[in-house]
Amino acid sequence: MYRQLKLMEALKNEYQRQKELVEKLEQRQQELPHGSLSCKKGCYYRVISEKGRTVQIPIPPAWKGADNLKQELAEFQYIKKALPLLKNNVCCCEKLLKKFKPYDFWDVRKRMASAYAGFNSDFLLLDGDLNPETWKDADYPSNPFHREDIIHESENGLQTRSKAEAMIATKLEQNKFIFRYEPELILGSHVIYPDFCIPRSHDRKLVYWEHFGKMDDPAYAGKALSKLDMYSKYGYFLGDNLIMTWETKAQPLTFKQINDQISMFLS
Repeated sequence: MYRQLKLMEALKNEYQRQKELVEKLEQRQQELPHGSLSCKKGCYYRVISEKGRTVQIPIPPAWKGADNLKQELAEFQYIKKALPLLKNNVCCCEKLLKKFKPYDFWDVRKRMASAYAGFNSDFLLLDGDLNPETWKDADYPSNPFHREDIIHESENGLQTRSKAEAMIATKLEQNKFIFRYEPELILGSHVIYPDFCIPRSHDRKLVYWEHFGKMDDPAYAGKALSKLDMYSKYGYFLGDNLIMTWETKAQPLTFKQINDQISMFLS
């Protein structure tokens, strides 16, 4: 779904961009002298059609307006060639925007009779899309290190490494999000374990959530910034497919901060 929605967004932007240029060029075309340029033996002529005849009017080199007239005639002809291509593109974009409907296999499932409800329909998925139901229940490699530190618990009983992570898990649970805790993520030659991975409900794009709990510790903060830099090198950006929360001893994480992140980036 995410790729299709991004395609539609890009198409809308391109439609608007080319439409604006068409309007600009049409306006400019009305302001320009009509005709074309001809050059013979180094002499320029303005070529116009007059009463069904082609007339060539010399452009005297010594005339102070010669360069400007030549530029405007060239501009007129460039616009004349460009407008049909641009108008065709605008028309195609407009038709596609009206007719293209993002394909969602969930919509297909909803239209099926109840007799078909229990059958696997993953074969309907586009490459790269996911079925939240099977994704939720599938096994996944998770952080194997220091399991003894996982002593905090969310409202629904998920065990986490910190009180703040339990708070985040609780709000995700309350908002009916499915998610994975500390799933393995491979970035080039690096293997990391983000705190959470959540399929966004409206487009099912996977969003990773990192919580940095000791940002008043300079060494810890430096590692956190390096980690964010590594994320960006591999296509994960804050506000898009990456969420970050942080806290210090003086400023612990609050439920309001968690709710704000969910509202802005997941809902």
